[in-house]
Amino acid sequence: MQIMEEAEMNLDNVHPRLMAVAAHPDDAEFTSGGSLARWTTEGQAVHLVVCTDGSKGSQNPEDDPKALSNLRRAEQEESAQALGIRQVVWLGYPDGELAQVTNLVEKLAYQIRVLRPARLLAWDAWRPYQLHADHRVSGMASLDAILAAGNPHFYPKQLTEGLKSHKVEEVYLYGSDQPDKWIDITNSFEVKMKAIDCHRSQVDYLPDLALKMSHCNKDHGVEKGYTYAEAFKVLHPFCDT
Repeated sequence: MQIMEEAEMNLDNVHPRLMAVAAHPDDAEFTSGGSLARWTTEGQAVHLVVCTDGSKGSQNPEDDPKALSNLRRAEQEESAQALGIRQVVWLGYPDGELAQVTNLVEKLAYQIRVLRPARLLAWDAWRPYQLHADHRVSGMASLDAILAAGNPHFYPKQLTEGLKSHKVEEVYLYGSDQPDKWIDITNSFEVKMKAIDCHRSQVDYLPDLALKMSHCNKDHGVEKGYTYAEAFKVLHPFCDT
């Protein structure tokens, strides 16, 4: 797997493509890792966009932010390989500061036009009492970028660079309090846990977090008769607007 700063424009024509947007390294694994692993085994080309550098993912004041960023980047690379993710795109914004970023929507619209996904995963920015600003901002920016990427009047300079407008067919919002789609991850749950274990800097700090996640996936599964499941709120942007 190749880790890239910007998605290349000469990707192959494997379809369908899927783009997951994470505020931080490990967001995708905890929220959607089982689904991503299932979809990659089913032949979908999954691409992950990580918005921040992960440099504040520690409560230890002695940790060096640059070293932590490098560590979390390596952990994300290893985890993405475990899930079968084809490509990780790093936007590299400072951790915890997405609310101050002025061009996040434009950057995400660019990635949508490059990757041309049929489905996009992102944080549910409307979840009540969602405290983490990066989660809220990345989720809302993803939705704004979807609408912008589908309209040639937004960021026309991108079109002069050879890109074309692209309409994302469906959005899966993770971390939602009002899910309406459950994905059976019974056969990919162990892969999800393996991917979570790759984020050792986070799992070691919160040793019970993975266990809590397994209980959550069990609870979601019970709702639909699965052993393990992940839940999403699904939107169809160009049908629902």
